Amino acid sequence: MSFNDIYQTTRKHLRGVIVFLVMINIVAMLSFGLVFNNHINYINAQLNNNIVEYNEVDREQLCKISQCIKVIDIKNNKVYEPDRKNHLKRVDKHVCQYSKIYNSLYISDGNDIAIYNKESSSYYVLDTKKMFNEYILLMLFFIPLSLIIYLIPLIRSIKEEKEEALLMTAGSEALLANKSMINITENIHHELNTPLEVIDNKIEKIHAELSNFLVEEYEATEHLTSLPEDRISRNKRLVKLNEDFEFIKTSSEQIYAVLEKMKGFKHLRYSNGNKSIKNIIDGGFKIINISNTNFDYKVDTKLAGYKIGTSKLKNADFLSIILNHLKNSLEANASKIFIMLSKEEENHIKIRIIDNGNGIPKEAQKKIFSANFSTKNSDSGIRGNGMYLNKHIIKNAGGDINLISSSPKGTTIELTVPAIKK
Repeated sequence: MSFNDIYQTTRKHLRGVIVFLVMINIVAMLSFGLVFNNHINYINAQLNNNIVEYNEVDREQLCKISQCIKVIDIKNNKVYEPDRKNHLKRVDKHVCQYSKIYNSLYISDGNDIAIYNKESSSYYVLDTKKMFNEYILLMLFFIPLSLIIYLIPLIRSIKEEKEEALLMTAGSEALLANKSMINITENIHHELNTPLEVIDNKIEKIHAELSNFLVEEYEATEHLTSLPEDRISRNKRLVKLNEDFEFIKTSSEQIYAVLEKMKGFKHLRYSNGNKSIKNIIDGGFKIINISNTNFDYKVDTKLAGYKIGTSKLKNADFLSIILNHLKNSLEANASKIFIMLSKEEENHIKIRIIDNGNGIPKEAQKKIFSANFSTKNSDSGIRGNGMYLNKHIIKNAGGDINLISSSPKGTTIELTVPAIKK
């Protein structure tokens, strides 16, 4: 691929390039604003929670939570600043006037930006220099990132222009959806794991406090011959809460187990690397297993000795093909799926996907690899192109997909995959 090819394609889509770069930077600014607003709301909620939890206003602790550089007590007209050891010290400074700019965010006549907390009647002045530097870094990150994001599809589009025009209109949404599942699972894992850990810690803290109370209650009443009925009833209810804590712990472990299944798909992206075919297939089962657990599967261990043997078939493309077949099997009510190495040839291997689903209707078996054909009732434009795209992609890489057999007892699909021994 020459530089002239990239230049000519960029020139042809110059307006699109400019719009894309503008849009990506607008998104960056909006994202920063959204993240900053959420950050402000989160800090204010943390301040209130801390005050409620300890039933007092500890400005030194609140300053640490908000990462402030100054605390202004408007009730008592006092100003405090953290020293090198982060201990608040009162300073003789004029208390500025603050005006509201958004939600809990205020700005002073000295241009200080602060979070106002009603519970403590104080302003917590933020480090605006640090905020500005973070914004500049974000912009410096997004500008080259936007160029990289544009260049990747640009280079790929130069190659794709030489392929069949039908591939562009035959439901490529299905292929892109499968690829995006890898990114989605990583993002979900990242976004859920942290708050779940916070919840776990808080639950453990409450559980520990309850346990300590029950021990103290037992020691205090051990020598008594009788207790009031309401106190006995209350203690029984508190003891039963231990069962609820065990239930919460079990449920939390189940969520962690699901998040673990979402972890580690990054290696299945566009780089072929040294990942074995079995590794990629196992990744497909992990993705499917996140939302479907009522089936058994087995992958032939011999497939661990092979990897994709051509740059025309990326790991992510092969993963998409596997995912499409697995979803088809599950939609046919399969409870068992077996993927085996059936034949080894020079530069190729044959892989069979065998399930015990309802099978494909006989009248449809000759059409399953045709564009816009589906055995499922759906108004979606995506339907009907999964098998067609799979065959197109793998044939373009020098392989093939064929239906071996299908009946109400199950279906067998055979993939001929360009492969080399690891």
